[in-house]
Amino acid sequence: MDILDKLIKFAQISGSINIQCKLQDSWYIRHERQTYHGIVHIVSQGEGYLHIDGMVNAIKLKANDVVFLPHSLGHTLTHQPNYKGPSKINIISNGAFTLKRCGGESPDFSLFCANFTYDKQSELFNNLPEVILLNLQDAALKPVLDILQREAEDYQPGSANIINALLSVLLTLLIRTYLQQDNAQLNGLLNGLRDKRLYNVISNIIAKPEQAWKIETLCHIANLSKAQLIRLFNQQLGVSPYNFVNHIRLQKAGELLKHSQQSVLSIALNCGFQSESNFGKAFKKYYQLTPGQYRKK
Repeated sequence: MDILDKLIKFAQISGSINIQCKLQDSWYIRHERQTYHGIVHIVSQGEGYLHIDGMVNAIKLKANDVVFLPHSLGHTLTHQPNYKGPSKINIISNGAFTLKRCGGESPDFSLFCANFTYDKQSELFNNLPEVILLNLQDAALKPVLDILQREAEDYQPGSANIINALLSVLLTLLIRTYLQQDNAQLNGLLNGLRDKRLYNVISNIIAKPEQAWKIETLCHIANLSKAQLIRLFNQQLGVSPYNFVNHIRLQKAGELLKHSQQSVLSIALNCGFQSESNFGKAFKKYYQLTPGQYRKK
């Protein structure tokens, strides 16, 4: 399993591509910010404008554009720049989708929307920028849009399962495409992965966080002195090597608590902790919940 696969697994994503909008004439749709929540808008037809909280100028959107908001930043979609509404949006059930319609039967602007949540400590999502703008052609996502349109136009048994399964494909392709861009604005772990001196160290830790990592071993992998390694981790990731190992262990533990039937003791040992007591203290400090509370939440 590669780094991105691991980080997506630790992120514990849940949600679906569950909304289709068909908008005509004057329209205004508002989305408020939510914590540990992301939104993706996929424009399938027409042109519109995206107003993001804190940004002065609106962004013009056109067919095949993708707006990826990893932190669900507050924003508004409108038919013209600076339009404040109101708009009468009719909401109806349409097969596997919730359809939001404004105006007549021939929309000027159409899009699909994905809503998803993720673990509050996700190294992947917490280190992505507030706004990522891509195009379907750049992200090799055109087949995803084709499937969504087909399922929306012709509801068939199993449609909900198909479009929900597409969420993982959609997010993986979006993130992979963005990470490959030279001008990608990344923080923390994702920024550290771009440093060739740290890449192998980070990769090894993510692959086997339960291993008894010693600073000498990490220095050997990076071919750096102890002082150099600690300095680079603090510069690029904002944490020490020790804290990074601990964070990844706890994220693995969080994923196992939610998605396995293992006991807390077994999870503690499988994630590199020496005792259930030590694990419990570290977990509560990191998540502000005990392992049992986290599992039940």
